[in-house]
Amino acid sequence: MFRLAVASALATASAHLSFEEWAAQYGINGADDSMKSKYNANLAVIDGLNEADSGATFAVNQFSGMSFEEFAAAYLTDSEPESHNVDPTKVNVNYLEEDANVAASIDWVAKGGVTPVKDQGQCGSCWAFSTMAAVEAVHKIKTAKNVDLSEQQLVDCNTNGNAGCSGGSATTALQWLESNPACTTASYSYKATEGTCKSCTSAGVTVTGVNLVTSRSESALASALNGSPASVSVNADSSWQHYSSGILTTPTTCSHNHAVLAVGYTSDAWKIKNSWGSSFGESGFIRIAKGLSGCGASGIVTSSARIPTGVNMVAV
Repeated sequence: MFRLAVASALATASAHLSFEEWAAQYGINGADDSMKSKYNANLAVIDGLNEADSGATFAVNQFSGMSFEEFAAAYLTDSEPESHNVDPTKVNVNYLEEDANVAASIDWVAKGGVTPVKDQGQCGSCWAFSTMAAVEAVHKIKTAKNVDLSEQQLVDCNTNGNAGCSGGSATTALQWLESNPACTTASYSYKATEGTCKSCTSAGVTVTGVNLVTSRSESALASALNGSPASVSVNADSSWQHYSSGILTTPTTCSHNHAVLAVGYTSDAWKIKNSWGSSFGESGFIRIAKGLSGCGASGIVTSSARIPTGVNMVAV
């Protein structure tokens, strides 16, 4: 048994790219000894995650040269308030009532209600990407047309309560969009760094408020997802950093650090659109376990899910 375990571990280790091969693939300096040390440490983490056989698979990716602390500082900066802390005087809020009559499963990607995956880069702007992904999705469901909205506009201009690449809240961003028309990415391209707010071309998309899913329950989130995708906050740990495919099962937790877009569910998984590029996970998506107690896997129901309201095309 011991020999089989050793053989399995050696086979797993040999399947990894060498640091130099990995660096060449991702255009990274292959002579960086410090990064090489972190890469090799991550290989051990990846092997351990795969050996746990949790239902997901893990592999090297664009984040494999970063320690988890570096990864978290760059990508995991969501500061969404928990549901009971949302101030309804600061945002036009409607509270969604849970509907017990929901579909057994739903996939807004398959239904044509989700726009393409984007990449936030090493900027803590997940809140901006989650916000615009939600607006784009609701708009696409209503019009059957893609619209590409500028996350950089939120990073640079929505400074009231948000902090650009240092984090922010999708609820606050949706509030800001009520009085500041969203611009096209073509007119305000993404830089993955903070800049000075500038003028840009309106996409002609209006946002009049936000529906909040205030119940901390998976059933309430599933009910909301029957209407459209929703901006949600999760707690992304090192298993997210190394995720490749399958259903990720993480401990339940009532904390969060990352904003994403929930785009559907099955009986055993939530389907999530991430903002780490299409090479991450399952073509930019990740599935996390459904049916857990408390705040759910990765804390998916810790804070209020957000759905923009009044999203329509207007003349510009």
